[in-house]
Amino acid sequence: MAERNEIMRRQRALARFGDFVLDHDDPCELASILTEGCRLIAEELETDLAKVIEIEPKRETGFVRAGIGWNKGIVGHERISLTERSSEAYAIARAEPVITNDIAAETRFHFPEFLRDHGVVALVNVPIFLPGRRPWGVLQVDTREVREFGREDIEFLTTYAMALGPVIDRLLVVVEREEAERRLARRDRPRRVVEGMNEGFGLLAPDFTILEDNEKLLGRPVSDPVGRSYWDVYPQAKGSDLGNMLERAMSERIPLSLEHQPEGSELWIETRVYPIVDGSLAVFWRDATARREARENLSKNEEWLRSAVEVGRVGLWDWDPVTGRVAWSKEHWAMYGYEVGEIEPSYDAWLDSIHEDDRARADAELRRSMETGSDYSCEFRVVHRDGAIRWLSGTGRFFYDEEGRPVRMTGAMVDFTEQREMRDRLSAMVTELQHRTRNLIGVVRAMADRTMRSSADLEEFDAKFRSRLDAMARVQGLLSRLGSGDRIAFDELIETELAALDGEDAGGKIRLEGPRGIRLRSSTVQTLALALHELGANALKHGALAQEGARLEVVWSFEKDGEGGRPWLHIDWRESGVTMPQAPGPGPRSGDGRELIEHALPYQLGARTNFSLKADGAHCTLALPVSQRGHEAV
Repeated sequence: MAERNEIMRRQRALARFGDFVLDHDDPCELASILTEGCRLIAEELETDLAKVIEIEPKRETGFVRAGIGWNKGIVGHERISLTERSSEAYAIARAEPVITNDIAAETRFHFPEFLRDHGVVALVNVPIFLPGRRPWGVLQVDTREVREFGREDIEFLTTYAMALGPVIDRLLVVVEREEAERRLARRDRPRRVVEGMNEGFGLLAPDFTILEDNEKLLGRPVSDPVGRSYWDVYPQAKGSDLGNMLERAMSERIPLSLEHQPEGSELWIETRVYPIVDGSLAVFWRDATARREARENLSKNEEWLRSAVEVGRVGLWDWDPVTGRVAWSKEHWAMYGYEVGEIEPSYDAWLDSIHEDDRARADAELRRSMETGSDYSCEFRVVHRDGAIRWLSGTGRFFYDEEGRPVRMTGAMVDFTEQREMRDRLSAMVTELQHRTRNLIGVVRAMADRTMRSSADLEEFDAKFRSRLDAMARVQGLLSRLGSGDRIAFDELIETELAALDGEDAGGKIRLEGPRGIRLRSSTVQTLALALHELGANALKHGALAQEGARLEVVWSFEKDGEGGRPWLHIDWRESGVTMPQAPGPGPRSGDGRELIEHALPYQLGARTNFSLKADGAHCTLALPVSQRGHEAV
C-alpha cells in the first residue's frame, strides 16, 4: 500500500510540473520551467539540492542552467568540465543514469569543487535527450549524506528527464522559428536586400512553389524561378538527400540542415531550412567548400601530428592549474612504464616521478615559467616503473586569462636517455683523450730513454723501439674494434696494455693470474682500459716497471653470486719492491688518472675502487658487475 501511495504521489508531482509547463510556454521562461522542475524533484526525493546542466559542445563544458539550493554564483554562472572523468559526461555517453552513493569513495570520476563546498556526498545523473535521441544535458539530484538511491527513485528521475526533453525541444524550436521569422520579416523590403545577401535564400510555399529566391551564388537572375515549382526548377533534387530534407521539414515542421554536394558540381553546399508560421519554408544555403576543406585539412594535420608524436615518441601533457586536471598522452604514460589509466595524472604524480636530486630544480623552473610567462624548458631524471633512471627533456608554455592568471599549460616531453649518456661519454672521452695523449707522449719518451740505455747500437735501439711502438698500437687497435660488435676479454686487455707499456723487458717482473675469456662490453672496455693504462703508465714512470728488483702482480677473479645477486669481476693490482720517494699516502700520484679510478669508474660502471700508496708501491683494487651471458660486463 505504501509503495502504491508513493507512486501516486510522484505521478501527482509530474502532473503539477505538466500544469506549470502549460502555463509557461514562452521560450524566455525556459529557466523558470527547469527551476520549477528541480524544485518538485527535490521536494519529492526529500533533498534540498538539484540542478539541470546544459551541454556546451563548443566548450566541452556543461552550464548550470537551473537549480535550487545552491549558493549565489552557481546557477546561471558555473561551468563544469565534461571530460571522460566526468560523471555527467559518462551518463550522457552511456545514455543511462549514473549513481554515486558516496563521492568520497568514488574512484571513477572527478567532481567539481563547488559540490564539495556545498557538502554534497551522494548524487544521481540522469541524461536529458531531445526527440531523436539528441543529447541536451543532465538532470542531477544531490544529497548531503550517504544515500542508496532505490529503483523507484531512478525510475522517477528517468521519467522526469524524458518529460523535460520534449519541453526543452519545443521551446528551442520556437526560438529558432522566431529567428527565422525575424529574418523573413525583411522579405517585403526592397529587392536589393535579397539581392545583397551573402548567402542563398529561398522561400517555399506548402506546395513547394518558389515564393522568393536569391540565386546569387549560382549566378542566375533573381526573378527566374519565382512562381515555379521547386521540383520543376530542380528536378534532380527529387529523391535526393536535399529533397528528402525539404519534404521532411515541410511535413514535420522542424528545422533541419544538410551539407551536400550537388550532382556534377565540385562545390559543397550547406543548406538550412526553417518552418514559418504561415506554412511556408525558409531555405538558406551557402558555399561550404572552403570550410569543409579546412576541416579535412585539420583532420589530416591532426593525423600527421598524431603520427609524428607516436613515431617520435613524444609525450604530451595538458594541465589546468585552476582545477588541477591533467591529461597525458599515451606516449607520456609509457615514459614512466605505465599503461594508460594505471595511475592518476596529476602535478604531484609528475613531481614524485622525478629523481630526488632533480625534483626541486624541475619544480622551480616550472614555477618561474608560470610567473614570468617564459617558455618552460628543463632536463631531469625520472625513476621508471622498473626502477631504471631515465633522462627526460620537457618543454611547455602557459596560457593566461584576461587578468593574467595562468589557466592552462601544454607541453611535450621526450626521452633522451641514450643521447644524454652518449653526450656524457663523449665529454669524458674528450677529457680522457687529451690526458691520454699527454700520457702516451710521456710513456713514449720514457720508453725511448730506457730503450736507448739498454741498446748497444742504433740498430738494436731501432728494433726494440719499433717493437714497443707496435705493442702500443695494438691496444689502440683493440679499442678501435669496439664499434664493430666484437667483444674483448679482460685477459686480452690487460696483457695487451702491459705489453704496450714494457714489452719483453718486463719478463720476470710481472705476474698475471686469473680466468681467461671474461668478455667485456664496449662501455666497460673504454673506461677500464683507460684506468689500466693509468696504473701501467704510473708503474712505468714511477713504480714497479721503473725500478730494478720491483715486481707487479695483477690477479683477477670471477665471483658468480656477488652483491645484488649479480656476478662480479675483481681485479687486484699490487706493486712491490718499489722505493717510494716519500711516505705512503695520497699526494704524489693524484690527478686525472686517480680521478678516473676513484670517480669515473664508480659513476660509469657502478664499480667499487680503492687506490693507495703503500710503503713499497701502489696497490689498487677494482670490482665491477658483469652479466651471466658469456661473462660479458654490463
